[in-house]
Amino acid sequence: MPSGVRYWTVMDDAVRVVEAPDRFLRETRLARGRAETTTKAYAEGLSLFLRWCDRTGRDWRTAARDMGLFMIWLRWTPGNGGQRRTVVPGPGARPVRGDGRINKVLTAVRMFLVHAVVNKEAPAWVLEQVYELGDDRDLPVEARGRHPLDRPTN
Repeated sequence: MPSGVRYWTVMDDAVRVVEAPDRFLRETRLARGRAETTTKAYAEGLSLFLRWCDRTGRDWRTAARDMGLFMIWLRWTPGNGGQRRTVVPGPGARPVRGDGRINKVLTAVRMFLVHAVVNKEAPAWVLEQVYELGDDRDLPVEARGRHPLDRPTN
């Protein structure tokens, strides 16, 4: 940036900035004041998500419905340095990425998808796929607590 502030972004195979992730990463770094290393980690995670979407023929705006498949892909598919394009883990195979790394990638993807929904770049139902949305209707009355607008019962 002209100010000297730096942030990370996502580029496609033709070395062009991918607009939606770039908007998210710029806002994360510049408007929300997150560290440069945060945008680096998010950019790395988003590049994996977008690569998975591209290689599996999914649109990133609706791919959240298959987040479980993305998690399997993360665990077993080598990065760009891997020679294999087809994943064939056998008995005793070691995962390519561990739980900690996968959770960091999923955090970046969730934050990006929330940003996309808020900015009308992805449908609202995507949030139901990446977060467990619920309310207190399934809880016993005693566990619900009082809502400020509830009328007291006598």
